[in-house]
Amino acid sequence: MIPSTREIVYGLYGAWRLARLDRGGMSYFDASTEGFWKSFFGAALVLPGYAILVLLDPALEKATAGGLRIALIHALTYSLSWTVYPVVVHPIVQAIDREAAYTKFIVAFNWAKVIQMAIYLPVVGIVTADVLPDGMANLLNGGVYMLLLAYQWVVTRTALDIKPMAATGLVALDFMVGVILSVLTAGMLM
Repeated sequence: MIPSTREIVYGLYGAWRLARLDRGGMSYFDASTEGFWKSFFGAALVLPGYAILVLLDPALEKATAGGLRIALIHALTYSLSWTVYPVVVHPIVQAIDREAAYTKFIVAFNWAKVIQMAIYLPVVGIVTADVLPDGMANLLNGGVYMLLLAYQWVVTRTALDIKPMAATGLVALDFMVGVILSVLTAGMLM
C-alpha cells in the first residue's frame, strides 16, 4: 500500500517531533492496520540513502562477488532489515503486555528510520570525504550513531510506554539484528 502525500508528511512530522523529544508526535501516526502497512513505504524513502551507503562502504572494494550478486545480496539484506525486527519484537511486546501499542510502535519506528537516514547520510558523506582527521571523523560518526540509537530509544519508550531498561533492551535487540544481518551480508559478499 502506498500512502498519500499527506500520510507521508504526517508520518515524517510525527517522527521529527519525537526526535525533538515531543511525545505529541505520536498523534500523527496512523495506528490502523492500513497505517501499519503504509509505514513500510518508509523503506522506499530510505532506499536511495541505503544505496549511497553501500556504494561508500570501503568493504565493497574487498567483495569477491560479482555486481549482480552484490546487488541481490544487498536487496535481500535491505528487505530483511525492514522486516525481521517487527517479526522478532512482536512476541516480546506481547509478553510485556504492550500488544495494543505494537502497531503504533512499528509505525513510529518505520517513519523514524527516514529521519535517521536523513541525519546519518550527510555524516557518512563527511567521514568518507576525508575532510576531517581520522580521530575526529570517527568521533563524529560514533557520536551521531549514538544519538540515533538514543532517538530510537525515545521512539521505542514513547510508542510502547515502557520503562527505560525495557526500551534499552528492545533497541539492543534491533542493534543485534542489524549486526547479524551485516555479518551475514559480508559473508555472502566474499
